[in-house]
Amino acid sequence: MNVLEEILNVINEVKRTGFTADSVEPDFYLGGDLGIESREMLEIWYELEQRLGVRVEDVDKRDRYTLQDVADVIAAHLAHRPVAA
Repeated sequence: MNVLEEILNVINEVKRTGFTADSVEPDFYLGGDLGIESREMLEIWYELEQRLGVRVEDVDKRDRYTLQDVADVIAAHLAHRPVAA
């Protein structure tokens, strides 16, 4: 699974945009470059948690400014989630 592409899919649904991995860079700022507001970011985190089956604590969501920041948090949680038997 490409975490960055999944994040972009969720952003596109929440913001009704058409960002692709070819049109953005991992170091793009969520607010400044992509125009994501804080309310939208809450929706994005929620949707990512639901789709990917992870729970990200609020403290881990703070101070995430770029796409790569979010991807790193999601990837770390995916790596540590329990594997179904």
